[in-house]
Amino acid sequence: MPNYECDKCGACCRGNLLVEVYDLDVWREPKLADSHISLWTRDMTRQTLMDELEQEGKCLIIAGGPDACAFLREDNTCDIYPTRPNVCVAMQAGDDQCQLARQADGLPELRPGGA
Repeated sequence: MPNYECDKCGACCRGNLLVEVYDLDVWREPKLADSHISLWTRDMTRQTLMDELEQEGKCLIIAGGPDACAFLREDNTCDIYPTRPNVCVAMQAGDDQCQLARQADGLPELRPGGA
């Protein structure tokens, strides 16, 4: 399998892909809950949100459609990279999702080695 190197285009975080966040992600990175509560559900407490997320099939959507991830910096790096959600950890440079996100952003296909 070819080796791809991420060129930090940010296409995967700009809403081209659906980024789901589950309770384990929020336990690892509390900023995910704080961001969600402050942006969308001002009357919800963190405990209420966690109770909701612990139900099977429940998640937060932090990116997708017209919404870029709130943790995407201007330089296309992630503000919570060490504790990013599992779905982000699973994203691999050059995989099908990466290439589709790049295409949706009008970027050329990522080539092996980052070229």
